Amino acid sequence: MDAQPVEVLSVAGRILVIQTAFPGDSVLALPFIQEVRRLHPGHAIDVVCSPVSQEIFSHSPGVSVVHPLEKRGEHKGVGGMLRFASRLKEQEYGKVFSLHRSFRTTMLVNLISAGESTGFDTASMAFLYDRRVAYVHRDHEVKRNLNLLGGYEGESWKIMPEVVTTPRQKAKVDDFIRAIGVDAPLILISPGSVWETKRYPLKSYAEVASSLTASGYRVVISGSQTEKEMGEEIVRIAGDRVVNTCGIFSIIETIELMRHVSLVVTNDSAPTHFAMAARVPVLTIYCSTVPEFGFHGYSDESFYLSKGADCKPCGVHGHKKCPNGSFECGTGIHPYEVVNMIIEIMKRK
Repeated sequence: MDAQPVEVLSVAGRILVIQTAFPGDSVLALPFIQEVRRLHPGHAIDVVCSPVSQEIFSHSPGVSVVHPLEKRGEHKGVGGMLRFASRLKEQEYGKVFSLHRSFRTTMLVNLISAGESTGFDTASMAFLYDRRVAYVHRDHEVKRNLNLLGGYEGESWKIMPEVVTTPRQKAKVDDFIRAIGVDAPLILISPGSVWETKRYPLKSYAEVASSLTASGYRVVISGSQTEKEMGEEIVRIAGDRVVNTCGIFSIIETIELMRHVSLVVTNDSAPTHFAMAARVPVLTIYCSTVPEFGFHGYSDESFYLSKGADCKPCGVHGHKKCPNGSFECGTGIHPYEVVNMIIEIMKRK
């Protein structure tokens, strides 16, 4: 079924959006939610997501209730899924939009028994959806999601994600900025990724950080608690004008921190999308993946570096280790190229 503009409901009701993928995908789902809110004024919009993304949707002004799906915990197995679906079914959703394409998600949508369900034609068991919309691989992920609503031509799909920071979160970041005494333009480097082959080499990031501080910039390393050692290694190599914040800030606090910096430098991973929410310039370094997959920064101040290799891309998500052992896609991007591009971006500012 071709996508058609969604008719605005005439009476109050609840709408459910399902996106249980990674945090980066969750941020890219926010423009869709914002548009559902615009098209359905007066309707409550709930979200089903993974626990790690709960914070993101909880800070979206368009979301009423967030339902975390504990795939490996409380909602594990058939029994857990049935209990979870039963609670959702009680809400009597008029519409369900599924941005996720897994078998588990399709089964959940079917169990909820909403008034109307909409999903992608490439979803597992897609025939179970009332409306099936083409998943267009050449489109950006934001545009792909908005295709479920229809009618987004040209660049009208370029809607920036919105998140709201609490006063306490803002104060925490403000206190940090005052404590480090920023006396030069601040550049944030986020070196982590779930996928090893998406990570620009740590030593190369350290060389970039060292060159930037030598040129008069201040550098902050950002990431989760599991990436703390990465930050410590970069500081060890690059020196104490680099500050490691890995594990200090939550996702929303990290977005707030980004609002204080001049540029974000990261891999093809969630921080690229955090930068969209922060409205800050971003330089994305592509190792094993490519921008054509549709997860690139899409603001006017989004930039990227990518070097070709015979084996690139080796997968949509990357791998835990390089399939052929060379990691040419990462090592082929030299630190001086990254630094030169950063300086060019900063000159524009």
